[in-house]
Amino acid sequence: MSPPTDVEISRALNALSMTFGEQRLESFDAARAQAIVSAALAGEHKLEALATGAASGELRIRGDGRLVATVELRDGRWAVERRLRAGESGWARRQAAHRQQKPPD
Repeated sequence: MSPPTDVEISRALNALSMTFGEQRLESFDAARAQAIVSAALAGEHKLEALATGAASGELRIRGDGRLVATVELRDGRWAVERRLRAGESGWARRQAAHRQQKPPD
């Protein structure tokens, strides 16, 4: 299985943040977080949700274990913070939005 792309990570984190926020969960449920993240990735299990405490957890890349995000209940609201930036990965390369073309002679 290929590692998640930057877009897939963003989609999974958004789904997790929105769902936890709407459902107002009182504790971190790793199984529920895993289901949300996998659904956001069309059923692929590229990320792994792990509990780190009663009201906290993290997402890691399945396979190499790199930390992608932390999840924590703060003052009654869920905070999902991305920890892996695209520039830090080997599978996301910076590239210009378009290539400049040489003007005609």
